Amino acid sequence: MLSNKIFIFIIFISLSSYTLFGQNKIFEYNFDDCTYEDAAISFPGITPVGNPACVCGLNEQSFDLNGTSDLLVVSQQANIHFEKDFTLDMYFWMDRTDGEINLFSHRNGCTSLDSLMALSYFSEGNDILFEIASSVNNYHSARAKLDLSTCWHRFVVVKFGLEYFVYLDNVLIGQILSKESIIFSRQTSLIIGTNPCISAVSKNFDGRFDEIIMYDRALSELELRANFKFPDRIITDNTTIFKGESITLDLGSTCASSILWTPSTSLDDDQSISPVATPEVSTTYEVVLNNGTCISTDSVRIFVADKDKLDCNNLLLPSAFTPNNDGLNDGFGISNLFIVESINYFEIYDRWGAKVWETREATERWDGSFNGNPLNSGMYLYKIKYTCGGEERLVLDNFTLLR
Repeated sequence: MLSNKIFIFIIFISLSSYTLFGQNKIFEYNFDDCTYEDAAISFPGITPVGNPACVCGLNEQSFDLNGTSDLLVVSQQANIHFEKDFTLDMYFWMDRTDGEINLFSHRNGCTSLDSLMALSYFSEGNDILFEIASSVNNYHSARAKLDLSTCWHRFVVVKFGLEYFVYLDNVLIGQILSKESIIFSRQTSLIIGTNPCISAVSKNFDGRFDEIIMYDRALSELELRANFKFPDRIITDNTTIFKGESITLDLGSTCASSILWTPSTSLDDDQSISPVATPEVSTTYEVVLNNGTCISTDSVRIFVADKDKLDCNNLLLPSAFTPNNDGLNDGFGISNLFIVESINYFEIYDRWGAKVWETREATERWDGSFNGNPLNSGMYLYKIKYTCGGEERLVLDNFTLLR
């Protein structure tokens, strides 16, 4: 049975990898060589306006726009692709965060809402606003708070039929159903860094753009998650180790001029991009990445289990979790796997007593859905029967799902 599961898992991973890395990219601008060319040299390069500066980026380099004259203009050949299923994926870093900032726009003039797609930032509410429309009667928007604890941000819009899925930092912030297909004028372009309707209260974008990629189909959340670059983020998940063991804390891509981890007492190097941690007790490590004009912070929790003092009642299940695909607390499951010798069942029920999930594998985690559909926020009950220390144990408790 186990070998069959492993075989099926390998097939799934192989198919996922083929789907993820074999899909066609309409264009990919990674700017790694400080040029504006498509990575595959199969689509016209971006046309720069002004003199964008080539600076540190996600993989290697990115382009920095000065907030006044610097812009990036995508070829009008992309317009026809916006009428079909697509995924537009990009990363940005804001140096200016005061007032109304125009990140990108694709619109036909300023006198109407015809053929509009735009992304803006408003400092008053710390909001990112995405707008898309084909007319005044078919206008839609999605708005979300911007996380100021990190410098790099990811924005993605996915078109599937007449639906648009909008993501900010891997979190779905809007699901839009258009009344009709949105056709962009062949005379306009996707412009990074401004809006043709810029006003006295709005400003051009001041900061960096990188990894601007357009795919010829709608990517799934799983694929988007697998593509994530983890900029200025800790890749290592919250985990448990035995006392006396060590674990490496890995960071994703960063442009930081200085790195500082705390607490430093159990680290081999508190200024390393990948320090080795040997905590004596459960410890939350925080990293501060100083990028000069911007500071990012992130944290990871390392639980420490003592083999001689294993508490068979402590499965280390969280009291709440947030399945929003941001990479933090996305799954509900057992953290202290050291005490679980075997598991009879792990079941989750809603507040009305209906079973919404079950597993016989201690390592599996619930994603907050039932039959593929996300469940609402609220209180849920878990029931776990397992063996620890040669004895069967049963635990029942509740937890909160937050969206």
